[in-house]
Amino acid sequence: MLLGIKLEGWLTITAIILGPLLAFVVQNWRDNRRAHKSRKLEIYRKLMLTLKVPLNPNHVDAINSIPVEFYGDKKVLAAWRLYASHLNHRSEPGDAATRWVERKFDLLIDLVYSIGQSLGYEANDKASMRDQTYVPQGYANVEAEQEAIRKAVLELLTGRRPLPMTMVGSVQVEKPLPLVQELAVPQPAVPAALPAAPNP
Repeated sequence: MLLGIKLEGWLTITAIILGPLLAFVVQNWRDNRRAHKSRKLEIYRKLMLTLKVPLNPNHVDAINSIPVEFYGDKKVLAAWRLYASHLNHRSEPGDAATRWVERKFDLLIDLVYSIGQSLGYEANDKASMRDQTYVPQGYANVEAEQEAIRKAVLELLTGRRPLPMTMVGSVQVEKPLPLVQELAVPQPAVPAALPAAPNP
């Protein structure tokens, strides 16, 4: 007995004080764990949705989030390192570039498969990821066209591509063409001023 309180009383006081605190700590730990798993699932979801459209910003965000969210997962990080290393070593155009693109897709499938296994998606296999992902041909066309436009504009701005021009109409070579008279631009009509209100 201490301070006139029996052992059972001290245990009750301790439980009253520590019970809510321990419940808060456990709940906070569970919430953090649930949020962490939710972020991992979001990465997996984004990668599954953008497997065949790697220039999509969601795809790039998901790839760059892997080292943070899967820290400590050796299999996922090993697959991510292989994929990132391959991305950072581009090949020259031609047959080597085609092989590089094929290898890139294989490594991406390996990475997404590893993430799925880590999250408990045992039923997903590499073959279904590779062949059963639907991407409209229009997406691929738009992506290819945007890349072609970007390259052409860059070549034009850096002077590696000429700007083709076509003359329309007759061309006069004996003497210069007369200057075109400046056209008068019609001015908008100014509304008539309203009469001033009479002073009271």
